[in-house]
Amino acid sequence: MPVGHRLGSFCRSLWTNCEAICLGDTSKTWGNGGFRYLMSRGIWYANAHHAHANAETVVGHTTLATGADPAVHGMIGNVWLDRQTGEFKYNIEDPDYRILTPGADVDKATEIDPTQKVASSDGRSPAAILVSTFGDELAIYGAGRPKIFAVSMKDRGAVPMAGHTGEAFWFSKTSREFVTSAYYYEHYLAWVNAWNQRKLSDTYAGKSWELMHEKSKYLFGNADDLPWETDFSGYGRAFPHPYGPTDGKYFMTRLTLSPAGDELTLSFAETLIEAEHLGRHDVTDYLSISFSPTLCL
Repeated sequence: MPVGHRLGSFCRSLWTNCEAICLGDTSKTWGNGGFRYLMSRGIWYANAHHAHANAETVVGHTTLATGADPAVHGMIGNVWLDRQTGEFKYNIEDPDYRILTPGADVDKATEIDPTQKVASSDGRSPAAILVSTFGDELAIYGAGRPKIFAVSMKDRGAVPMAGHTGEAFWFSKTSREFVTSAYYYEHYLAWVNAWNQRKLSDTYAGKSWELMHEKSKYLFGNADDLPWETDFSGYGRAFPHPYGPTDGKYFMTRLTLSPAGDELTLSFAETLIEAEHLGRHDVTDYLSISFSPTLCL
């Protein structure tokens, strides 16, 4: 079963800088798996480039999913001006297919992503993607039998990767659950409800995003607090970054700006693999997992 991992804004320099952590002793940080495995056993493109200039979330994800340029697949930005209505449009917005969880739409009072606030409805679907995706072609090749899923913190990180024939799940900071829309399901499956009922996000209350090692062990450890860094609403410019209480106004935002967001995404993806028995069929299944908090590094 192919598993596609996408790490937002995880550019080559971050990989190479990681090698210098712990004064060059990568065995203390990477071990023999993870990035070390990918670099030694995978294909390593040291000088790869997109053919398009705008590398926003939905643009990059849809380009990877389709192999087409934005002018062809239609996702030219996270937001664009609709010439017919004269209004701005959020990329995968679709009022015909509302989120299954009532009240799980963007909370504009706490949302810090201006593009998310543009959406005029809570509906989401791949209808605006103009060409087929890898998942779509896999579904056609397998006569509809392959199971195709995409998971991400962001709706625009999941929907393009699921394509028109797969199922997409993304995290709602408002409901604190992984959600989907009526395009994909009429109601949530039992395993989705069970995962959401665990309320794993609440386990981060009172904790902080902390360094794994002593600050002196990091290549740029002494540059943790610089004047041009953003001090987001009490999150602080230097480690540790406190998440705060569960009822804090920006508690969920802080989680999604940290590795906690990746941990929640991975937990949901692992549950999905087991519940849907991915990779255990006589046809090829496909799972896309998009990790987004690296955008804040």
